[in-house]
Amino acid sequence: RTTQLPNRLMGTSAKPPTPEGTTRSSPSSLPSSSLPLDVRVRPPKYFPCCVVWCPIPVITTLFPPIGHLGICYSDGLIIDFLGPRFVHRGSLGFGAVARYWRLDPARVTDGGADTAGYDAAVRRAECFFTAGEGYNLFGNNCHQFAAHALNLMAYDGRRSWNMVHLAALMLLKGTWVDTWSAAKCWLPFTAAITTCAALGWWGAVGGVLGTFAVLVAYFSLYSFGVASPAQKVFATPLLSQPREREMNNVSSAQ
Repeated sequence: RTTQLPNRLMGTSAKPPTPEGTTRSSPSSLPSSSLPLDVRVRPPKYFPCCVVWCPIPVITTLFPPIGHLGICYSDGLIIDFLGPRFVHRGSLGFGAVARYWRLDPARVTDGGADTAGYDAAVRRAECFFTAGEGYNLFGNNCHQFAAHALNLMAYDGRRSWNMVHLAALMLLKGTWVDTWSAAKCWLPFTAAITTCAALGWWGAVGGVLGTFAVLVAYFSLYSFGVASPAQKVFATPLLSQPREREMNNVSSAQ
């Protein structure tokens, strides 16, 4: 069946926590100039207008800068790309948010420099990836999904965002949810490297660092030499008269 698509894509809307004594209206029911949204980040579950990150078991232990990425609507709903034509909603697929990078809707340059323009771009990215995008850990992955949303909104006037940009900005500008999240990410790696160095196991140290360097080189080559962000933006349809696609197992952000 076809129906008019609600402002946020497909199915039940997950509502983030609202401060006691206040009311929240959905972005779908208000004009862009008067959105009474609580835009404060409130860990551990509410990250409006943020790119969010969590560690991936084993992989992050070996390479702490590498993890799983998602992006949030202006009302705090987290979405992330987890598999072929599957955009997960309500949380990150590998665990709780450990780090976030706050985005500013005023820096959206396509569709309106406000939360309505921001949400429209995130919604288009979700719809496009759900419609038919395959998943590739070494190519079209969770980082590419978040970067595509930024390209659709032309964040900071750019349509060339890629996985390397987001990984670097999360590493350099990301905010840890708390000290324990940072410790869980970096302490095992630091302890292992320190122990190997103390025991003279330089081969192990070199192997880990060398593998990380190879991964950085590969993803840089893919992002800047193979991927075509502008072409994907061109291929992403507008949502003027979309067909509703049912989504099962919608998670709640609460």
